[in-house]
Amino acid sequence: MENYTVSPVMTDDNDFVWCVIEEPTDQIIMIFEFEEDASDYCAFLNDGGAFDGFTPTFILNEVVAPIELDYNQKFEAIFQ
Repeated sequence: MENYTVSPVMTDDNDFVWCVIEEPTDQIIMIFEFEEDASDYCAFLNDGGAFDGFTPTFILNEVVAPIELDYNQKFEAIFQ
């Protein structure tokens, strides 16, 4: 049995994207515009790449970045 499969998914603008889905957890691991790219990545994962079928959920959660700061300006202020 394969831990990862490729499935087409329709977007809001009636286009298709190709999703690599982790079967045991039913998580979308990656989204591709081209089926061939999704199939290649799926084969990599099924050959033992990454988490072998059990990707922790927290890795796939989107992280909201804090308000963008001007780090150059902050760096200069520290060393003046």
